[in-house]
Amino acid sequence: MNQPYQAPGADVAVAGNETYQPKFISLSGRIGRMRYFVYATGLTMLFYLVVGVVAAILVPAFASGGEGAMGMVAIVLSTVALAAFVGMLIMTWGYMVRRLNDINLSGWMSLLMLVPLANLILGLVLIFKKGSQGGNDYGAAPVANSGGVKAAFAVLLLLLVGYFGVLMPITLQQYAQYVQQAEQSQMQFENFQ
Repeated sequence: MNQPYQAPGADVAVAGNETYQPKFISLSGRIGRMRYFVYATGLTMLFYLVVGVVAAILVPAFASGGEGAMGMVAIVLSTVALAAFVGMLIMTWGYMVRRLNDINLSGWMSLLMLVPLANLILGLVLIFKKGSQGGNDYGAAPVANSGGVKAAFAVLLLLLVGYFGVLMPITLQQYAQYVQQAEQSQMQFENFQ
Protein backbone atom coordinates (compact mmCIF):
# COMPACT_ATOMS: atom_id res chain seq x y z
CA MET A 1 0.00 0.00 0.00
CA ASN A 2 1.31 3.50 -0.91
CA GLN A 3 1.66 5.67 2.20
CA PRO A 4 1.78 9.41 1.20
CA TYR A 5 2.97 10.49 4.68
CA GLN A 6 5.98 8.21 5.09
CA ALA A 7 9.54 9.61 5.12
CA PRO A 8 11.32 9.75 1.76
CA GLY A 9 13.75 6.92 1.13
CA ALA A 10 16.09 8.70 -1.29
CA ASP A 11 19.66 9.53 -0.30
CA VAL A 12 19.77 13.32 -0.57
CA ALA A 13 23.58 13.54 -0.39
CA VAL A 14 24.01 11.53 -3.62
CA ALA A 15 21.62 13.74 -5.64
CA GLY A 16 24.02 16.72 -5.71
CA ASN A 17 26.90 14.70 -7.23
CA GLU A 18 25.48 14.44 -10.73
CA THR A 19 27.77 15.52 -13.55
CA TYR A 20 27.42 16.02 -17.28
CA GLN A 21 29.77 16.19 -20.25
CA PRO A 22 29.97 19.78 -21.60
CA LYS A 23 29.81 20.19 -25.36
CA PHE A 24 31.88 22.69 -27.38
CA ILE A 25 28.97 23.85 -29.54
CA SER A 26 26.32 24.38 -26.90
CA LEU A 27 24.85 27.43 -25.25
CA SER A 28 23.48 25.67 -22.16
CA GLY A 29 24.98 24.07 -19.08
CA ARG A 30 28.06 24.92 -17.08
CA ILE A 31 31.76 24.96 -17.99
CA GLY A 32 34.77 25.28 -15.73
CA ARG A 33 37.49 27.86 -16.03
CA MET A 34 39.90 25.68 -18.06
CA ARG A 35 37.20 24.72 -20.58
CA TYR A 36 36.12 28.35 -20.77
CA PHE A 37 39.66 29.42 -21.64
CA VAL A 38 40.12 26.60 -24.17
CA TYR A 39 36.73 27.02 -25.83
CA ALA A 40 36.79 30.82 -26.09
CA THR A 41 40.46 31.15 -27.04
CA GLY A 42 40.35 28.23 -29.46
CA LEU A 43 37.25 29.58 -31.19
CA THR A 44 38.78 33.05 -31.42
CA MET A 45 42.02 31.71 -32.93
CA LEU A 46 40.05 29.59 -35.38
CA PHE A 47 38.08 32.68 -36.39
CA TYR A 48 41.26 34.69 -36.97
CA LEU A 49 42.66 31.84 -39.08
CA VAL A 50 39.52 31.90 -41.25
CA VAL A 51 39.64 35.70 -41.50
CA GLY A 52 43.31 35.51 -42.50
CA VAL A 53 42.54 33.09 -45.34
CA VAL A 54 39.57 35.18 -46.47
CA ALA A 55 41.68 38.37 -46.34
CA ALA A 56 44.41 36.68 -48.40
CA ILE A 57 41.81 36.06 -51.09
CA LEU A 58 39.92 39.36 -50.77
CA VAL A 59 42.81 41.82 -50.79
CA PRO A 60 44.02 40.87 -54.28
CA ALA A 61 40.41 40.77 -55.50
CA PHE A 62 39.75 44.32 -54.29
CA ALA A 63 43.17 45.50 -55.49
CA SER A 64 42.32 44.39 -59.02
CA GLY A 65 39.20 46.54 -58.99
CA GLY A 66 36.76 43.83 -57.93
CA GLU A 67 35.36 43.25 -61.39
CA GLY A 68 33.90 40.07 -62.80
CA ALA A 69 34.13 36.72 -61.05
CA MET A 70 36.66 37.94 -58.47
CA GLY A 71 34.23 40.67 -57.44
CA MET A 72 31.51 38.08 -56.78
CA VAL A 73 33.97 35.91 -54.85
CA ALA A 74 34.92 38.96 -52.78
CA ILE A 75 31.26 39.70 -51.97
CA VAL A 76 30.56 36.08 -51.02
CA LEU A 77 33.67 35.79 -48.87
CA SER A 78 32.92 39.11 -47.16
CA THR A 79 29.45 37.83 -46.29
CA VAL A 80 30.91 34.55 -45.00
CA ALA A 81 33.44 36.44 -42.87
CA LEU A 82 30.69 38.64 -41.41
CA ALA A 83 28.55 35.59 -40.62
CA ALA A 84 31.55 33.87 -39.00
CA PHE A 85 32.19 36.97 -36.89
CA VAL A 86 28.58 37.09 -35.66
CA GLY A 87 28.68 33.35 -34.92
CA MET A 88 31.93 33.73 -32.99
CA LEU A 89 30.46 36.57 -30.92
CA ILE A 90 27.37 34.52 -30.07
CA MET A 91 29.39 31.45 -29.09
CA THR A 92 31.96 33.34 -26.98
CA TRP A 93 29.15 35.21 -25.21
CA GLY A 94 27.47 31.85 -24.62
CA TYR A 95 30.69 30.48 -23.11
CA MET A 96 30.78 33.49 -20.81
CA VAL A 97 27.20 32.83 -19.68
CA ARG A 98 27.98 29.16 -19.11
CA ARG A 99 31.03 30.10 -17.04
CA LEU A 100 28.97 32.53 -14.96
CA ASN A 101 26.44 29.74 -14.39
CA ASP A 102 29.29 27.56 -13.14
CA ILE A 103 30.04 30.05 -10.36
CA ASN A 104 26.29 30.22 -9.61
CA LEU A 105 25.74 33.68 -11.13
CA SER A 106 23.12 34.70 -13.65
CA GLY A 107 24.09 35.03 -17.30
CA TRP A 108 22.80 38.59 -17.15
CA MET A 109 26.02 39.45 -15.30
CA SER A 110 27.73 39.09 -18.69
CA LEU A 111 26.36 42.53 -19.58
CA LEU A 112 29.04 43.91 -17.28
CA MET A 113 31.44 43.21 -20.14
CA LEU A 114 30.00 46.33 -21.78
CA VAL A 115 31.03 48.52 -18.81
CA PRO A 116 34.64 49.78 -18.76
CA LEU A 117 36.74 48.58 -15.81
CA ALA A 118 33.93 46.25 -14.71
CA ASN A 119 34.73 44.12 -17.77
CA LEU A 120 38.33 43.73 -16.61
CA ILE A 121 37.21 42.59 -13.17
CA LEU A 122 34.62 40.22 -14.63
CA GLY A 123 37.20 38.77 -17.02
CA LEU A 124 39.54 38.04 -14.11
CA VAL A 125 36.69 36.45 -12.14
CA LEU A 126 35.77 34.24 -15.10
CA ILE A 127 39.33 33.01 -15.50
CA PHE A 128 40.38 32.57 -11.87
CA LYS A 129 37.28 31.91 -9.69
CA LYS A 130 36.64 28.26 -9.00
CA GLY A 131 33.22 26.91 -9.95
CA SER A 132 30.55 25.69 -7.53
CA GLN A 133 31.06 22.22 -6.12
CA GLY A 134 28.35 19.81 -7.22
CA GLY A 135 25.07 20.96 -8.66
CA ASN A 136 23.89 24.54 -8.32
CA ASP A 137 20.93 26.64 -9.49
CA TYR A 138 22.02 26.24 -13.12
CA GLY A 139 22.47 22.49 -13.34
CA ALA A 140 24.82 19.64 -12.65
CA ALA A 141 28.56 20.13 -12.37
CA PRO A 142 30.66 19.50 -15.48
CA VAL A 143 32.90 16.41 -15.50
CA ALA A 144 36.57 16.81 -14.72
CA ASN A 145 38.75 18.06 -17.57
CA SER A 146 39.94 15.35 -19.92
CA GLY A 147 43.47 14.97 -21.23
CA GLY A 148 42.43 16.62 -24.50
CA VAL A 149 41.21 19.76 -22.72
CA LYS A 150 44.41 19.92 -20.65
CA ALA A 151 46.58 19.49 -23.77
CA ALA A 152 44.62 22.16 -25.65
CA PHE A 153 45.01 24.47 -22.64
CA ALA A 154 48.78 23.97 -22.63
CA VAL A 155 49.07 24.57 -26.39
CA LEU A 156 46.90 27.70 -26.33
CA LEU A 157 48.74 29.06 -23.30
CA LEU A 158 52.08 28.52 -25.05
CA LEU A 159 50.78 30.26 -28.18
CA LEU A 160 49.61 33.26 -26.15
CA VAL A 161 52.84 33.45 -24.15
CA GLY A 162 54.79 33.18 -27.39
CA TYR A 163 52.77 35.95 -28.95
CA PHE A 164 52.99 38.34 -26.04
CA GLY A 165 56.53 37.34 -25.11
CA VAL A 166 58.09 37.45 -28.58
CA LEU A 167 55.95 39.41 -30.99
CA MET A 168 54.83 42.17 -28.66
CA PRO A 169 58.36 43.44 -27.88
CA ILE A 170 59.17 43.44 -31.59
CA THR A 171 55.94 45.28 -32.31
CA LEU A 172 56.58 47.84 -29.59
CA GLN A 173 60.13 48.41 -30.85
CA GLN A 174 58.84 48.99 -34.38
CA TYR A 175 56.20 51.36 -33.07
CA ALA A 176 58.83 53.33 -31.11
CA GLN A 177 60.90 53.67 -34.29
CA TYR A 178 57.83 54.83 -36.18
CA VAL A 179 57.08 57.47 -33.53
CA GLN A 180 60.68 58.66 -33.63
CA GLN A 181 60.59 58.97 -37.44
CA ALA A 182 57.28 60.81 -37.26
CA GLU A 183 58.68 63.29 -34.74
CA GLN A 184 61.73 63.89 -36.94
CA SER A 185 59.52 64.44 -39.98
CA GLN A 186 57.37 66.85 -37.97
CA MET A 187 60.44 68.84 -36.85
CA GLN A 188 61.73 68.97 -40.45
CA PHE A 189 58.34 70.19 -41.63
CA GLU A 190 58.25 72.91 -38.94
CA ASN A 191 61.81 74.00 -39.78
CA PHE A 192 60.91 74.13 -43.45
CA GLN A 193 58.13 76.66 -42.81
